[in-house]
Amino acid sequence: MDLPSKPFELAERYIQLRTKCAPESWADTAHLVSDMIIMPLILLFLAFVKGLDPMMTAMNGVKAYQAWREYIEYTHLRFEMQRMMLHCQAVGGPFIVTNDPKYMPYVFADAVQRWIAKAPPGGRLDG
Repeated sequence: MDLPSKPFELAERYIQLRTKCAPESWADTAHLVSDMIIMPLILLFLAFVKGLDPMMTAMNGVKAYQAWREYIEYTHLRFEMQRMMLHCQAVGGPFIVTNDPKYMPYVFADAVQRWIAKAPPGGRLDG
């Protein structure tokens, strides 16, 4: 299993992106759907009608690009967190606890960091 070399940085970025890409309120979810899907569709429709405002097109295009880029990064990090969680369970962890589920990625990062610190110079630790 290929573990990340900087697990705490991945955990921090995952927590930041989770607040944006997996919002808890329906209003934030609607705003995200609007930025990622609805506004680009409106821009495509206006492109066919030839009623595009260059400034609106540029702003919404950049906003949609950033939203999709962050969502794709969030999806990748979500799988990294899952791998770190499975590794944490495989080595007998978690070794620390938290009362807030928001910070569970730090618990998984701690287990990975302890495993990396314990690994021999060759990089593999069997058993």
